[in-house]
Amino acid sequence: MRIIGSIVIFFYIIILPSTLDGAGWWRLYFTSPGNADSRPGVENPGAGLVSIIKAAKKYFYGAFYEISDPRIVKALIDARKRGVSVSLVTETDRARRRRNIQDRMSAAGIGIVSDNRRGLMHNKFAVIDGQYVWTGSYNPTLNDVEKNNNNAILIRSAQLAQIYQNEFTQMFRGHIFGSRRKAGPFADAGNRYYVKIEDTNINVYFSPDDNVERIILKRLSKAESSIHFMAYSFTSDRIGEMMITKFKQGVPVYGMFERRGTGEAHSEYVKMKLEGLPVKLDRNRNLMHHKVIVIDGYRVITGSYNFSRNAKDFNDENILIIDNKEIAAAYLAEFNRLFR
Repeated sequence: MRIIGSIVIFFYIIILPSTLDGAGWWRLYFTSPGNADSRPGVENPGAGLVSIIKAAKKYFYGAFYEISDPRIVKALIDARKRGVSVSLVTETDRARRRRNIQDRMSAAGIGIVSDNRRGLMHNKFAVIDGQYVWTGSYNPTLNDVEKNNNNAILIRSAQLAQIYQNEFTQMFRGHIFGSRRKAGPFADAGNRYYVKIEDTNINVYFSPDDNVERIILKRLSKAESSIHFMAYSFTSDRIGEMMITKFKQGVPVYGMFERRGTGEAHSEYVKMKLEGLPVKLDRNRNLMHHKVIVIDGYRVITGSYNFSRNAKDFNDENILIIDNKEIAAAYLAEFNRLFR
């Protein structure tokens, strides 16, 4: 397996803006749990999101499973005080557990909507000023920023921002959660979203609307040279079987599993080990919370989507599929850091 050096991440971090202004259209963030894991030049998503909120000029629309990090809460309240429109969608159960935080933000004039249903509002994305999208595995909580392995990406694209804003508006104003699949033979075409930024192709999908599992399976079926994945929860038999099939066809498949849950019957870990795939368990005493697949060293699948039935059928989720070698190299560097 080829090692992708951390210098790739450092290069792209230093040339990109620390706020929302400046050159470059993407920026990556990775957590570094524990002092020994600290990596110069790699910005933590917690600090990054605070900077982004401080730089917002018109509005910040966020859909997050949970918001409890005091620094993020303060930044959102401060933004509202200076005239920025701040609206949030969150998961009902988490909001109830953090009622005091919700009350503080509401008292500051921040609009908050919860999903109030069985499935989870599991998204982790934000739209800023109609120009920027923030997404990944990171929740704005102290655990996710200090203890768990997570990633986030900031992308500057008005077209991409509009796609995510439409999804946010359905939840915030329409109170529409869960499956909204269209009927008829052209339903899938109507649910697909595509953006091209310079030479990079980006596809956006939302679960359960777009049958994300099927989309991931199609991308995996086209893999020719390698598959790398980092999975917090991996219980999808179909995705697991596709990876095993590609491995048997001669495509190298490497995987990192979050340790918790791998002993359960539905986990794909033991099955892959028995088939000879080089997969490992994470060593973080807390959580390896990534939900990432890198295909052929250029295609990245990232977002809030765990490789599970709940993510496929019940939860509100989002993924980005990004065809970009530089972005893929940064995610592979994170993979190699955990794997080696």
